[in-house]
Amino acid sequence: MALKKSQRKEAIELRRDSILRAARCVFARQGYAATVVDDIAEQAGIAKGTLYLYFRSKEDIYMGALLEDARRLNNQTRERMQQVDSWQDQLRAYVTVRMEHLETNQDFLRIYLAEFRGMMMRNARIHCELYHVMREGEGLLAQAFAAAIARSEIRDVDTELAAMTVVDLTRGLMERRLLGGSCGNDPNEVEFALDLLCRALEKDRDSKTS
Repeated sequence: MALKKSQRKEAIELRRDSILRAARCVFARQGYAATVVDDIAEQAGIAKGTLYLYFRSKEDIYMGALLEDARRLNNQTRERMQQVDSWQDQLRAYVTVRMEHLETNQDFLRIYLAEFRGMMMRNARIHCELYHVMREGEGLLAQAFAAAIARSEIRDVDTELAAMTVVDLTRGLMERRLLGGSCGNDPNEVEFALDLLCRALEKDRDSKTS
């Protein structure tokens, strides 16, 4: 019985993932406004009625895909940060993972930029879940900064505030690139931001030698 329940749960998760993969393709290809649930069902190779067993609406599907992306980003970020030792490289890993994700998901993420505020107001459950996932990403940075402070490698800063600042700056870089800002496609822009953050966090030379 337990095995059958486990298999049933796995089948549900696989079908749900299949729908989300199909939705990403359709949204990226057609845009959010032009997409209807029938398009996603056709891409996933299932009946529309079957799709509604897993998601209530087009908006619910998009927010589900966004939530899965956020979780995947956190996992990738954690893995990349664990592969390096210095706080500077951990900071670089955090920012780089997100910029790499942006490069391969620009069309999908433009929907997030255009529709996100309204969706969040209408879907409190997803808002809460996405908020907690985003806070996990901040937590990875805060832990790295706390460890660096303990090793006397950076100034004694508020680690949560420092993490939120990095998150906000990274989001700004992503939005500028999505919107096609004047410096949006300049790789030096990311390097400049990382250098700025490192200089702001590192101890001054007098503190290091004292």
